[in-house]
Amino acid sequence: MNLIIQNILVIIVVSIAVGFLIKKFIWSPALFSSSKKKSSKSCGSSGCGCH
Repeated sequence: MNLIIQNILVIIVVSIAVGFLIKKFIWSPALFSSSKKKSSKSCGSSGCGCH
């Protein structure tokens, strides 16, 4: 009985890990874009974009 539960848990953990890797590296990032957007405004007059 413990062997069956152990195998089921291993399959679940591996499935979650593979799903995470697919989402992170293979899937199109446009589908999972976050609401944070980098502002293109610079703080100074030189436009170095250091802040």
